[in-house]
Amino acid sequence: MGYLLVLTLAVLLVLTGFAVANFVSVADAHARAGIGATVSVGFLGLAADGTLPDSGKVRAWVNVTVEGPNSRALLFDTVIYKLYAEDLPREAGIQVVRKDVQVQNGSKIGWFYPAYSDSNTSSQVVVPAQRAGTVFLVLDLTLQAMQGPFRAVQNITDFAVAHGTRASKVPWLLFILTSLWIDGVPRPTSSTASLYQTDVARIVLEQGVDYGG
Repeated sequence: MGYLLVLTLAVLLVLTGFAVANFVSVADAHARAGIGATVSVGFLGLAADGTLPDSGKVRAWVNVTVEGPNSRALLFDTVIYKLYAEDLPREAGIQVVRKDVQVQNGSKIGWFYPAYSDSNTSSQVVVPAQRAGTVFLVLDLTLQAMQGPFRAVQNITDFAVAHGTRASKVPWLLFILTSLWIDGVPRPTSSTASLYQTDVARIVLEQGVDYGG
């Protein structure tokens, strides 16, 4: 009996140790996972004078990188992105009819147009343990697909060109909100599961400021 009691206690201690280590690794993943997102905006099919014709295309390359902090692998679930172009005509005092957002940088107040706003749930990119994983997004803005945003960016970039600035030099702001599942942590099995289950199993990271729009 004494031997069985000691053996039982030893097994319980081992299981408790595994449970504690498991909890610590999940908490550590939440605390130390880091995000680094970059954006580059280019223009395809510019006219000879550098302006953006109706047949042209605005292309944004967005890279969202997450660093795996420990032995837990992560899996990208959703990447929400917003890109804002600085509305140079409005800042110059020209009346424009579009929904800009106000951005304050120190004592300077600027106006930015929300040209891109959407999400991606199809990447399924893995962040290996103690390594980095990146979701690469290529976002196109064309007259045929999104007339309103295209016309706004066209007006902004053509104004820049008319005042000696290339379209590619127009400032942009990037906002990223991404969620990732933690490997080895049970995911909620239904949409009505408790928030605790979701909060434990998923990491949410963001970069930049969501100005709305």
